[in-house]
Amino acid sequence: MSRFFKISFIILFIALYSPVLAQSSNDSIKLYFDLNVRTLSKQAQAKIDSEIYYNRIIPGKNLFIVGYADYLGSERYNNGLSEARAKNVADYLENYGISQENIKVCIGKGEVKRNVPHDPSGFPLDRRVDIVIQKAHDIPASAIKKTQPSSIPVKHDTVATMEKKPVRSNDITDIKDYKPGDVFIMKNIYFLPQRHTIRPESLPELEKLYKVLEQNENLKVKIEGHVCCIFNFPDAYDMDNGDSNLSVNRAKFIYDYLVKKGIDPDRLKYAGYGHSRPIVPVEKTEEDANKNRRVEIRVLEN
Repeated sequence: MSRFFKISFIILFIALYSPVLAQSSNDSIKLYFDLNVRTLSKQAQAKIDSEIYYNRIIPGKNLFIVGYADYLGSERYNNGLSEARAKNVADYLENYGISQENIKVCIGKGEVKRNVPHDPSGFPLDRRVDIVIQKAHDIPASAIKKTQPSSIPVKHDTVATMEKKPVRSNDITDIKDYKPGDVFIMKNIYFLPQRHTIRPESLPELEKLYKVLEQNENLKVKIEGHVCCIFNFPDAYDMDNGDSNLSVNRAKFIYDYLVKKGIDPDRLKYAGYGHSRPIVPVEKTEEDANKNRRVEIRVLEN
């Protein structure tokens, strides 16, 4: 299938299914699959997570999901494979709160016809699903409300349930004077996107935390991780570990750092709360996201 024909096809099916959409500009996201595999790989899941994180895919935007297969296999097999790939992408998006009403098309187009010599290993770039996104400048408020986290189970502990507000301070060394339950938000800790490892500029802040713990032997703390911008999931995907425990892994990274520096593990606890304790319920700006994407130090004993 020529490049011109593929582009023409996308424009045509969008026009057929939504005349309004045909008059606006659109984005396309490509997700690739392994040979004969219909389920999303970790890389494909991470790609969707990233698109949602950066607000390219949000509730309220109309989506057109089209699955493909390469020229290996029979026509019937490839039709079923491409359709299953598209459906699995739609299911993954629905778990994020994307409404079925906004998935305007979810189809499998089967084999991509190519006028080239057939390679026994196939054509990997044709094993994919395209997500075509309608540009929407005005998202209705009703759609934004769907991004609020649903009932996510939260592990409670004695101190955490005291519901103490963070103590306003810009200096981590002030926690030596905090009471049990008081919380310090570490504003100078920066993690790599979708990873639990910190940026080099965060090391001075971690060193301050280590020093205050070293100099105050009665001080016991709990390190609490929080993430932003996920919907209907307990936690975000961690590209370092390949799991969906990003807030836990970020808190544990700081825990491990302190233990390696010589702080007694009995003085430390860590936990991750995903998006279950947001400061801003629904992030609309990068500033909102940064408020929710945080690590807190909760004093347990002093």
